[in-house]
Amino acid sequence: MTVQALPHRFDLANEANHPVITVNGSRVCLDTGSPFTFKHPIGPNSLRIFGQDLRLPEIPVPRGHMEAGSELLGFHFDVLLGMDVMAPLAWRLDWATGTAEAAPTLPEEEGTSWLPMPPSMGGMAMSCPSCRVNEGREVALFDTGAQLSYRVGATPATARQVGETRDFNPHLGIFETPIWEDALELGGHHLPVRFGRLPQSAPSIFEAMGVSWVLGSDLLRAFRVTLDFPGRRLGLRPQEASR
Repeated sequence: MTVQALPHRFDLANEANHPVITVNGSRVCLDTGSPFTFKHPIGPNSLRIFGQDLRLPEIPVPRGHMEAGSELLGFHFDVLLGMDVMAPLAWRLDWATGTAEAAPTLPEEEGTSWLPMPPSMGGMAMSCPSCRVNEGREVALFDTGAQLSYRVGATPATARQVGETRDFNPHLGIFETPIWEDALELGGHHLPVRFGRLPQSAPSIFEAMGVSWVLGSDLLRAFRVTLDFPGRRLGLRPQEASR
């Protein structure tokens, strides 16, 4: 997909901890954890975005999983925009103003701290972006499609259990998890993080990749966030610096 250099701007909403933009009347969920773009079972067959018509395939997971997940989360989307469309662009998300913009490049902003954000699977640009956290000791995947952040492996001794919840993954279906609270260092910022544990069938995949965390977009709502996929970097600008 070829996109003109001028930024494309969209309304941005936080829907059950998912970033959702409005594109020609369709609710489009930005999901960095999905390599592919697809339509909801009752969504449109194509999407007009970036001046082009994007044909939308059917959802590649059981329809019943998506319907049950949407009901559980109280969240509905028409289109899920995956990394096949997102990866060639830089995206700037600002939950405080309810705006998002995308372009091949975006201007740098004063007060932004940057950290490397390579694809999690080497040269595969469509794979979930990754970054290092906790002074570089651990690898995290950044999955905007995750309602909650997740810890892979042993729960840190400093974490405090604060409850439990039911969550949803398109491939795993609905599952239950305790919720813990702890602190996480990301790009020099020390942030409170609420996280759960994935079902037993999932961690082995992440452990083989050396991943310790799956971070959801809720962690970054305190920032004006730049996802510079072509530049393979993540920009964090505290909201107070944006005022």
